[in-house]
Amino acid sequence: MSDIVKDATLYRIKQIELAEAEYYKTLVKTLDKIEREVILLVSTLPLTDGKLVELQSAIAIRPQIKAILEREYLAWSDTVVRTGFNKQSKRIEKGFKAVLEKARKKNKVSAKDLAVFSELTKGDLALIQNLKQQFFTQFKDVSNTFTRRLAEKVYTNTLVGSNFTVLEKELRQTINGIYASADDVEAQKLIAYINRNKFNKSKKAQVDKSVQTLQSKFARDRAGENMKRYAGQILNDSLRDFDATLNFNKSQDAGLTFVKYYGDIIPTTRRICRNVISGVYNKRKNGLFTIDEVNKLWSSTSWKGKKSGNPLIVRGGYNCRHQWSYVNPDWYDEAGELII
Repeated sequence: MSDIVKDATLYRIKQIELAEAEYYKTLVKTLDKIEREVILLVSTLPLTDGKLVELQSAIAIRPQIKAILEREYLAWSDTVVRTGFNKQSKRIEKGFKAVLEKARKKNKVSAKDLAVFSELTKGDLALIQNLKQQFFTQFKDVSNTFTRRLAEKVYTNTLVGSNFTVLEKELRQTINGIYASADDVEAQKLIAYINRNKFNKSKKAQVDKSVQTLQSKFARDRAGENMKRYAGQILNDSLRDFDATLNFNKSQDAGLTFVKYYGDIIPTTRRICRNVISGVYNKRKNGLFTIDEVNKLWSSTSWKGKKSGNPLIVRGGYNCRHQWSYVNPDWYDEAGELII
């Protein structure tokens, strides 16, 4: 017998992964364009014997850096928030409808609740709008932070009379972490391979080896304090936290106070997530938890990458790819099998 709750949840998780992969590709293109435009902009600064010399010009360039980031990066961010969140809202709505229709056939949900909660309510729509504003603000904070950092790089390098090549490398590093426009042919091939196969699980070992080569042979950090890292992190967490928040609130409105945890277990899965999914903490044959039980488990356990907040929303923490589903225990028989 198929498990409609599991199927609907795994579908949501898969669609989030696909959306993240697609938006990350466009983020890479966006940051590459920003890198080119910023380097082109600073190349107009006055030089003497290849060195930066005019402090006033370095100060005056900040508004132009800000304009580049807002035009390119915030436009990308707006697409993620508007298009990405809207699509995920529809998936949650579709999943709720599929589960509740099954429950209705077994007389496990009222006709009234089916009619009300199979669609996005006015409260849902208001929440969606608030979440869009909240997450867009996080993307905007990244833009403001890196406008300041890039402008400071220009100012400090001009203040000490650095060679232009030094400033160029620092700006590239600040935007992309690795020098996305470096001259080394071998490094460029490695960078292209990593970007192309980052989300391909079958090539994880090869990608990891390429990263190690970049970090050792070319001394380039894929992570570090750069715009790509922070924007990518917010992309990851915003898509999943949005899904979790809307799903949590809609479930509470529908009176679904039991939960079950879903998602793949991979080598990097945190112990808390691995144990919940694999049944280590199970008190019931159906693998369900009450919300209170989840709160107590999360508050009594510590792990690296844990985020503060509602555990039904923040889940395993940063980069967590798992999701909770909300159910009625009456949907399961004594053996723990789903009967709707």
